Amino acid sequence: MITGRWGKPSDVLLDLVVEADGVVRGVANPGRQNAPIRRGHFDAISGLITLEGEHVGQDGTTLPFRIAGRLDGRTLRLTYEYGDMRGKTDVVRVEEYTPPPLTVGDRLKSRIAGLKRRINARSRPTGEENARTLRERGESLDSITFRDAVGADIPALAELHVTTWNATYNTARGPTIATRIWQWNQVFAKENRRDFVLVLEDRTGRLIGFTWGRPHEGEFEGELSKIYLRWEYHGLGLGRRMMAETARRFLERGIHSFILFAELSNPTLGFYDRMRGERLLDDRGQFGGAYGWRDVRTLVR
Repeated sequence: MITGRWGKPSDVLLDLVVEADGVVRGVANPGRQNAPIRRGHFDAISGLITLEGEHVGQDGTTLPFRIAGRLDGRTLRLTYEYGDMRGKTDVVRVEEYTPPPLTVGDRLKSRIAGLKRRINARSRPTGEENARTLRERGESLDSITFRDAVGADIPALAELHVTTWNATYNTARGPTIATRIWQWNQVFAKENRRDFVLVLEDRTGRLIGFTWGRPHEGEFEGELSKIYLRWEYHGLGLGRRMMAETARRFLERGIHSFILFAELSNPTLGFYDRMRGERLLDDRGQFGGAYGWRDVRTLVR
């Protein structure tokens, strides 16, 4: 029988119960989407299984899915259609999952990312340098304001996104401003939005930083999808204020925890550690750049 949870401990794909007549009940992506199976059947003789249902998003949109395959020994070999996504996957019962061993390539990847992170950090000015140039410009931290972004901010937001992303990863080959404008237009065009974009602007109205928070399905209720600050403002305490203001906006939306996914080559990882983000490990006990805050109120205090 196939009653049980299928996938791996950190990513359960199916939670199934099979009745005596072969009817299958349960959910797909439990703990995240919790998409109910409306029609399901398992043939114990042939091992064939079919599952159909739909996931209703937080904005009310419906995403149908269909999963079909067969039980091969102790492995479910499946094909799936989940909205526009199509593919194949093999899954085992969660309690029987054994993560693949670390390879030499895995270890090298982590070391290379660490080297890139140190190289990228060298191009960033120090807090002392930024404080001095701030004074030379006749600017003060008190003149920097925080507010929620609006549609009219999209061109400036796109320029800021490109500039800060390129500076973070020490490159000039990131997405273009035109690409970012298109992406941000998609965000702001959605109806019944539960996400938010927080921006910082200087005394002239120039955007110098932003965060983007949105709901997340799974163990954490929210996701801090983007957080960037122009490098000439790093080391001045603005990052902590950005995290605090972001936490307040999550709380306003009834979201009490959030996750953040960072690249291992991002020189800002140390900042997330100082903000007491929990390093989230994968099934092999490895850190891949994901941080979690289980109580956002700790960032507001």
